[in-house]
Amino acid sequence: METSFGLFLLSAAAISLTGVMLPGPMTAVTIAKSYSDKNAGARIAVGHAVIELPLIVIIYLGFGYFIFSAQVVKVIYIVGGLALFYLG
Repeated sequence: METSFGLFLLSAAAISLTGVMLPGPMTAVTIAKSYSDKNAGARIAVGHAVIELPLIVIIYLGFGYFIFSAQVVKVIYIVGGLALFYLG
């Protein structure tokens, strides 16, 4: 399936927007910090973008093929199961 880069970016922006619109920890921190610092919102947005943009690029470049290979999925299952067991 051939996908254009523009369509991919539009999809990534839409998914990111839905995450931003939902109330959660990021929204709570932004509201709490913006009372004391007028630049807090911009700094939080930049910090969030620093994490999200490399992930979008990695996904676009084909990390999905690696992450969904049978061996990697088994390792993820085992590590996730051990983490759940450890946490109780």
